[in-house]
Amino acid sequence: MKLLSHKHTGFRGLADNQYTLSDLNLVVGDNGIGKTSLLEAVYVSLLGTPLNSFNKAGKELSRDARGDFAVESTLVNGSGTELKLGFLSKKNIKKLTANGEKITTREAFLGTPVCLIDSNVEKISSESPDYRRRLVDRSVFHVEQKHAESYKRLQKAIKQRNRSIKNGESEKTITSWDGIISEEGERVTKHRNTFTAELQEELKALNKQISTKIIKIEFKNGWGGERLFDYLEKNIRRDMAAKRTMGGPHRGDLLVTLDGKLAKEYSSKGEEKQMSLAVSFAISRLIEKKCGARPILLIDELESGLDETALYRIADHIKNLKNQSLITTLKHHKIKDVLRGKTIHPNQHNY
Repeated sequence: MKLLSHKHTGFRGLADNQYTLSDLNLVVGDNGIGKTSLLEAVYVSLLGTPLNSFNKAGKELSRDARGDFAVESTLVNGSGTELKLGFLSKKNIKKLTANGEKITTREAFLGTPVCLIDSNVEKISSESPDYRRRLVDRSVFHVEQKHAESYKRLQKAIKQRNRSIKNGESEKTITSWDGIISEEGERVTKHRNTFTAELQEELKALNKQISTKIIKIEFKNGWGGERLFDYLEKNIRRDMAAKRTMGGPHRGDLLVTLDGKLAKEYSSKGEEKQMSLAVSFAISRLIEKKCGARPILLIDELESGLDETALYRIADHIKNLKNQSLITTLKHHKIKDVLRGKTIHPNQHNY
């Protein structure tokens, strides 16, 4: 899968524009010029969601109060067939399309492998568990057909259960959601655990290439070793007192260690960045193995937090990859001289 071109109108603060793309693309400019917005425009055109959410893209991404915008990318697959993917937000219409035909976000994730390495990637170990769960789920959406549906049903059921608790409804009403939470929660957790275990194997191959320390990861399910239904039943009074569901798959977390120590407690900022990049590149390798197509890499602020030695080591790794990449960088950063990709200069809309 390779991007040939991209165009956008009305997206965030960007001036309307279109670009032809190469294998390695460097999005260069000062802070505030729209580098991350351009990455997001590409991401939305491919998958229909913003960078930081699984919700369908909407008017918050538009440059104007009406909420209108359009993004479109032209790709070519491994057999040489061109495909136009795009997202349109206009009045009450929000639709993701492939060659003009409406598709679901689930279909987009399964059909278009993308590996997002955002500007918060170094916080994999120190950010909230929600960030790490989202990282895992976003990856699993690409490789597991049933994950998106189960995830959606699970989130809805947990939300309804918490609403019942908050509204002071009866214990019977609250626990009426436990069946679907248990069924879908166990399924979602199985997908997360399977992906994480396979990801650990990919990390073994990357250890010492990206990070100078041995990285290990493990997914914690969020409630312990018993059946989820039994756990919810046993802790209903605690949840009612707390006014929310205290444990379950919505509290799962990805634990990361460096040389056997918890990364969030013992790693420096530079080590966090290297570790997080290693995890992201391992995700890309795993998605490629399971999908049979190389993910497009969208990398925001690659150079941030890296010393010169680490930067050159990681740049060499990127140069040896066969993945197409879009990488944002500041004008004075060295990465543009090291990687020597096609330079793209986004522009802000002139209000």
